[in-house]
Amino acid sequence: MEMIYEAQEARQIDEWAKTSGLPLEVLMERAGSEIAKRVMNNHDRKERIVILCGTGNNGGDGYVIGRELIRDGYDVTIHAPFGAAKTPVALLHQRYAEKFGLVTEAVCGQYDVMVDALFGMGFDQSRLTKPLTDLFDWVREQQQRAILYAVDIPSGIPTDHSTGFSGQGIKADVTFSLHAFKRSAFLLKTAPFFGRLEKIDLGLPAFGGWRLFSESIAPLLTRDAYGHKGTYGTALLIGGSENMPGSIQLAARAALRTGVGKLQVATVPTAQVGLIINAPEAMVLDQTTEAIQEMITEVDVAGIGPGLASDSVSDWLDLLFDQDIPVVLDAGALIRDHYPERKAAIVVTPHIGEFARMTNQSVQSVQDDLFEQASDYAMLHQVTVVLKAHVILIAKPDGGGYVVAGASSGLAKGGSGDTLFGLITSLLGQRKHYKQVSLERLIAMGVSWYAQASKHVEQRIHPSSITATDVIEQLGQVENDDLIN
Repeated sequence: MEMIYEAQEARQIDEWAKTSGLPLEVLMERAGSEIAKRVMNNHDRKERIVILCGTGNNGGDGYVIGRELIRDGYDVTIHAPFGAAKTPVALLHQRYAEKFGLVTEAVCGQYDVMVDALFGMGFDQSRLTKPLTDLFDWVREQQQRAILYAVDIPSGIPTDHSTGFSGQGIKADVTFSLHAFKRSAFLLKTAPFFGRLEKIDLGLPAFGGWRLFSESIAPLLTRDAYGHKGTYGTALLIGGSENMPGSIQLAARAALRTGVGKLQVATVPTAQVGLIINAPEAMVLDQTTEAIQEMITEVDVAGIGPGLASDSVSDWLDLLFDQDIPVVLDAGALIRDHYPERKAAIVVTPHIGEFARMTNQSVQSVQDDLFEQASDYAMLHQVTVVLKAHVILIAKPDGGGYVVAGASSGLAKGGSGDTLFGLITSLLGQRKHYKQVSLERLIAMGVSWYAQASKHVEQRIHPSSITATDVIEQLGQVENDDLIN
């Protein structure tokens, strides 16, 4: 799995390298040389290349790239719109590049390839002066014919969050992320500016809290040849109402499709009829305190919330929290502003709107700072947060977590959250079978399964036409080898 850094973590790893005897000069050489190789793999010597170099270390990377390209016979122009390098290491590499015959010059005509090495991490919006926005406009005009590569972060784009982001910046076709991806590559406002992400390995150790989940989920598809239904746990789902009977049916079908041994569903009579028809494998209970109380001691996990509309929700939550089992909360059960101290996990699965309500913030402020918001809530309340946005974040109570990207846009539709809720509850009911896998990693595997199933559906159905039912059916059809991001 690849790391996702905030700016401070990236600076800390640079400092670690320096104190460990690996100077920034060497890291810059590694980064620039590797990027140059990738550019050469994609382009021939007949194409005109311009490298836009800033005055800081990002510009230093650009000088290394230019030196490597011109050494191999490429037509390279270095353009330094703000003057010579100012940091010692960047200035050193500028001088190396000049010894190879590279000199900074004005831009002229149309280019085929552009490399953006103007700004790195920590771009300050106060730098958006007219000369810079004019430069951005010129870059956009060039991109009508030219392909653009960004070094680490496209210029003008913040690193950690998109709060206050003006929308002004360079939009890359490919971004070469140095050592690790950066948070803004996964935020709604800023992600489109990164284009395709490619990581440049600098040979440094990886540390940090957030990871882009990319593991195979093949372990989820393994079954014990001598197992029985008790091997795979018992789950209790509570949800549905007279006006929303479909939510709990989707959750139940997803839970059954993802391997739970036994499934109990407490719901209203209207939804019971649908469950008997569409999920006959489930045991159906009345949605009453008495029925839930009678069943709760026999289950390995409980999930509550989809389509729920009852005055008894708070009482039911108290019942569930009194048991030493994981509890998954969704939709109508996301009503608490605090949670009890307990050994077993509490997992909350809000979408952006629900999370904004839970934290008394605007939807925009949550979207602008997804990582910090999810992590702060998880640590403050000691719960696991599964935050459903254009990407899905799994935030751990001790900090950090996983990001699952690449799901179909067709999931932006009612029923998708109910499906994911049922899947997560099912997998947590099977914890004994997956005892070597941590709770958050197990959830991340499940979310990846869900995301990949949606992409497989997209191969035969237009995203606009995808329904939650399509994804549920696909969960049982993806091959092991396909379940790797």
